[in-house]
Amino acid sequence: MTLFEAMEEREYRVISIRTQDDELRDRFLSMGIINDAILFVERFSTNKDTLVIQINQTKIALRSNEAQDIVVEML
Repeated sequence: MTLFEAMEEREYRVISIRTQDDELRDRFLSMGIINDAILFVERFSTNKDTLVIQINQTKIALRSNEAQDIVVEML
């Protein structure tokens, strides 16, 4: 499943990042979104355009199209 399909208030492990955009991949890496990273989906916006995740004590807002590039599994 992708991070976009995840449920609020649950923990997930990053399996892979599916993007050909090197800048976006580097941005994910700089935020700690890497393979095997554990993240917590805090909440989605009302229209599900954005979501807030917590990773390594840092809260990060992602756009829905970015979340669709991150493959996760529920813990």
